[in-house]
Amino acid sequence: MNDTVYGRNAVLELINTQPERIEKIYFQFNTSHNKLKEILITARRLKIPVGKARLEKLAEIAGTPKHQGVCALCSSITYYTVDEILERPRNSSPLIVVLPGLNDPHNVGAIIRTAEAAGADAVMLLEGRGTPVNATVNKASAGALSHMRLCKLKSLKNGLSLLRERGFQVVAADMEAERNYTAVDFTRPTVLLMGEEGKGLGTSVLEEQDVLARLPMAGCVESLNVSVTAGVMLYEAMRQRLS
Repeated sequence: MNDTVYGRNAVLELINTQPERIEKIYFQFNTSHNKLKEILITARRLKIPVGKARLEKLAEIAGTPKHQGVCALCSSITYYTVDEILERPRNSSPLIVVLPGLNDPHNVGAIIRTAEAAGADAVMLLEGRGTPVNATVNKASAGALSHMRLCKLKSLKNGLSLLRERGFQVVAADMEAERNYTAVDFTRPTVLLMGEEGKGLGTSVLEEQDVLARLPMAGCVESLNVSVTAGVMLYEAMRQRLS
């Protein structure tokens, strides 16, 4: 699911011309070279995920030892704009899943799989946050990644504001919510907003919601895995829409 670009000049050219394609940039542990520093500073300014790797690992990623200390993983996936998704909705009342920053590719893949099975219109990610959409995500999606439309939002606030202008409600999953998820009207155009693993929804994300909903917990555990929570809510949305 990824193409690899390596070498200082090649990665710098890529980051200056097509930063939206870059999922993550890996650097050698010693980034004292001026061009490596320039790439690192630019990546951080553009909020492109970066990581450190040993020379052997960089050679494995690049497929050659001539990587010059830097490799960029670039998505070969087509990303849609919000307008493109809304111009060709899958449902008369669209359903969109927004994942602002999940770090486990298995969770992202599982949610994409369930979203496709439940008939959602798209899954939206936040640019520069969370795991890159890679081969692990594709495997966890069990092929659903080939059918589900993906979108990258540059700004969560602006993206959700645009969707609200188009008539969407923003439903956020939160275990502290008073409202049960079955009390939410999912027949309306809906954005399902999921929090990060282990952190949930931060304060800034909570400010963007219209409806907070929870899954009732009768056992000893306090919460469910985010992909399970998303699956339950997506199937409740499908149940309401088919009834």
